Amino acid sequence: MPAWAQEAAEAVAEVAEEVPTIDTGDTAWMLISTVLVLAMIVPGLALFYGGLVRTKNMLSVLTHVLAVACVAMLVWVSWGYSLAFTEAGPFVGNLSNAFLANVNADSISGTIPEYVFVSFQMTFAAITCALVVGSLAERVKFTSLMIFAVIWLTIVYFPLAHMVWSVGGFFFEKGALDFAGGTVVHINAGVSGLVGCLILGKRIGYLKEALPPHSLTMTLIGTGLLWVGWFGFNSRLGARCRARPRASR
Repeated sequence: MPAWAQEAAEAVAEVAEEVPTIDTGDTAWMLISTVLVLAMIVPGLALFYGGLVRTKNMLSVLTHVLAVACVAMLVWVSWGYSLAFTEAGPFVGNLSNAFLANVNADSISGTIPEYVFVSFQMTFAAITCALVVGSLAERVKFTSLMIFAVIWLTIVYFPLAHMVWSVGGFFFEKGALDFAGGTVVHINAGVSGLVGCLILGKRIGYLKEALPPHSLTMTLIGTGLLWVGWFGFNSRLGARCRARPRASR
């Protein structure tokens, strides 16, 4: 092959690689992963926490986990996705994509539709906030918890998600690898839960009366669902969906 023809073929190949296209396998797996993470929240996390508290608080914990997850999802599509994944600065995004503005059926994130990426990341925001519920169980009112969820997501979760997962984010640009939420989800929720415990103090009757768990059977079932759902949590190890500048087909 003449040199000029080889150069032309290489140039065409480079252009083809730069054009974003949807990978049906990646998309299907990410949709399955989104469902798996949803199952980790309700019923997985709800049963896990609900089985550990006293019988009289079982219903409240189930309600708290479900309600917090719902609030987190609403906040995510309203302004959370925009703050987390727009390239405004190293610490937090902007509101250019608030209420999913500029996101449409043709938008692509990596090799999957952007709507799929939004949905998958929405479940991460929901379960991270729901994880904190276990640290506040039996000691917080429903209304107070909902207010806390909105504020915490806005000033803690979204900025950290941007710094770790978004192009231009502070930790992202330093080469941070956080495919399964080790920083954004687990450390974040753990530290937040610890701070919540210290602020609220001990449960009434702690070390003074018996506090038997409602049902360790439910806790085991919840643990199993969390375990299975972990395949969804680790999905980005097998799908090319890291945050990157959006493009349209």
